[in-house]
Amino acid sequence: MTDTTLAPTRPAVGSEIEPEIMTLRTQMVSAGHTKDLLGAADGVTFHMHCYGPKGGENGLHAHVDECHIFVVLQGEAQFSGLKGMLPVMKKNQAVMIPKGCFYSFSNEGTEPLVMIRFGASDRDAKGGRLDPAGKPIPGRGKQAGSKPPVFIDNAFFE
Repeated sequence: MTDTTLAPTRPAVGSEIEPEIMTLRTQMVSAGHTKDLLGAADGVTFHMHCYGPKGGENGLHAHVDECHIFVVLQGEAQFSGLKGMLPVMKKNQAVMIPKGCFYSFSNEGTEPLVMIRFGASDRDAKGGRLDPAGKPIPGRGKQAGSKPPVFIDNAFFE
């Protein structure tokens, strides 16, 4: 075995690949939820979310093939896992949710909750979600009773 057999494989470098600049801006909501895709690359996503008061992802679920990092930019997020509630997350705090980890969160505050979410998945990821009993569940926009966001006129996080 030579040293070159242990060297990591490098991705192909292309002259057409360029950096992307993104702006962290979203319209505020008084109810419901927004999800704006700011950027994506092979296996990586970067979203901005806004949740109205008493909103969030209230049902425990796990993503079978995607890890997430949530970063609070405004407001407070109450995350929970299988063992109960975590400490309330405030501005500039983050939580790592490895794939297969059950979690839920809510905005229990009186102002909109703004977070960014980084997602990382395997190349063949299907985006599946499970409830704690192991049953597949639909994504947020596909769930029964999903409500559209109620936008606050001329109010933006930026």
